[in-house]
Amino acid sequence: QWGCCPLPNAVCCSDHEHCCPQGYTCDVSAGTCTKQSEVISMVQKQPSLRNVICPDGTSECPDGNTCCKLSSGQWGCCPLPNAVCCSDHEHCCPQGYTCDVSAGTCTKQSEV
Repeated sequence: QWGCCPLPNAVCCSDHEHCCPQGYTCDVSAGTCTKQSEVISMVQKQPSLRNVICPDGTSECPDGNTCCKLSSGQWGCCPLPNAVCCSDHEHCCPQGYTCDVSAGTCTKQSEV
């Protein structure tokens, strides 16, 4: 399980639950971060959001997004869950819709 430290370029502590600002050293037994004579409290990591893993196994999109292949061959993120990726490799439509690439629109699929 991963956690996120709310500090830029932070140092992850060996307890896997805390972090310290860049340039500091974790003192897990004392619950502090030290930098020369400066001592501050360690920061608690926050739970990470689950990401969507794209079919290439390495690219990721935020939770609630859909991976769509770009014309470059890389993966991009459509900000819709279970979206339909359009054939132009640039756009996507909500689930239940089809892409009309020539018109640049999404058309709701008719219920049969």
